[in-house]
Amino acid sequence: MNQDRTERWRQLLSSRRVGYASDRPTQDTPDERTEFDKDYDRIVFSSSFRSLHDKTQVFPLSTSDYTRTRLTHSFEASCVGRSLGQLAGQHLRKQGVEVEPPHLGTIVAAACLAHDIGNPPFGHSGEAAIQHWVEKRFREDGEARGGTKSPFATPHERQDLENFEGNAQGFRILTRLQSRTQRGGLRYTVATVGAMSKYPTPSVLPEGRARDKERIAEKKFGFFQDDAELAREAFRRLGLLEREPDVFSRHPLAFLVEAADDICYTVIDLEDSAKLGLVSLQTACELMEGVAATQPKFKPMDTQVDWESRLGVARAGAIFALIRTSVEEFAESVEKMEGGRFEQELVSVRREVGEKVKAIKRITKEKGYQSERVLQIEAAGFRTLGGLLDMFAPAVLADRPSKEEKKLRQLLPLEFLQRPGPYQEDRNRAIEPMTPYQRLLCVTDYVSGMTDGFAVELYQRLSGIKLPE
Repeated sequence: MNQDRTERWRQLLSSRRVGYASDRPTQDTPDERTEFDKDYDRIVFSSSFRSLHDKTQVFPLSTSDYTRTRLTHSFEASCVGRSLGQLAGQHLRKQGVEVEPPHLGTIVAAACLAHDIGNPPFGHSGEAAIQHWVEKRFREDGEARGGTKSPFATPHERQDLENFEGNAQGFRILTRLQSRTQRGGLRYTVATVGAMSKYPTPSVLPEGRARDKERIAEKKFGFFQDDAELAREAFRRLGLLEREPDVFSRHPLAFLVEAADDICYTVIDLEDSAKLGLVSLQTACELMEGVAATQPKFKPMDTQVDWESRLGVARAGAIFALIRTSVEEFAESVEKMEGGRFEQELVSVRREVGEKVKAIKRITKEKGYQSERVLQIEAAGFRTLGGLLDMFAPAVLADRPSKEEKKLRQLLPLEFLQRPGPYQEDRNRAIEPMTPYQRLLCVTDYVSGMTDGFAVELYQRLSGIKLPE
């Protein structure tokens, strides 16, 4: 047995829960679930996860009952993630590391379920809409714009929202917004939170330095300043390398979560594009079969078979090939990951596979992501989210709200104004002790948590375009 690495993995797979005191044990429950099984179940039963059923994956507000939403994508990524985790665990055991492969499978599966849970309506366009609204509304010099003073006291606070990031919102949902009055929220295990955190860094790096493009954990940021204490607590408990204050390396299992996501959106987004007629079935089949053929045992279906049946077999073969490739790369590089020295995406490490994956992503972007209908709805989503922020943000930021702002405050669900501590029944009392930055976060929590359909409906009603029935 490799004792040193086994001890390292015991720390990386810690079942301690975010928000508990360091010496407080986890609660026993009268069933056979592991702590990681409980994480998985808590995510599935959460309202934030359910809302993914009407959030854009690629094709917003699709009229087809076939295309994926964020919810189906998350379930599919979770299935792939479970396989990746279990196979990775088996390789670790072969290397003399005493781990339980099913535990790794469950952790990665749970983290995959939650990997998109912070995405706002209309996908990446929704992120851009929030970023644009903040940049337009608040000047860097702190002067009022549109009658509202800047709510930001530090560069961290400004960058948190000027570069609003769904990954950071996901961390916030798991560690704060579910069960809001309790420190740590629903208190997931630090192992699951670590595996989900692809970018365990703040929005502003020490001394304001630029992000190092060679470090995979620095491509984006993974937690807001309001949640930095919980992030620091979780990542230090896992023993992640802290290169600089609050700048951590990735958890090794985060590479598997990223791989599961990459595998699914590479293969599945192409399939959705083909089903909607944006890419020909023949082209989709040939691209997927090219990936599947990197595994020697793959046999494509006879060319006389209908294209849809052939596409299903090609999809399964491509996913299997990418799983195998990713696990093999993980096994070869895991010791570097343990020390924070690995900086690549598993799916693209091998050139032969990486080039085929790039080809699929390129055609899906050209034919699917940039199709006329998608662009039209994303543009409408931009207006929708900006409009909702225009309404709710001034109402919450105002110390002396107007009559209209008071009505909008009443429309903001009370749960979004709760902080750790006693439950507040009065909205004004809940808002009063918060900093302007924290108040604005309450609004982005609300707006980013909406489904595509609800955001459009609410914006139309509050704008007078459509009255309540």
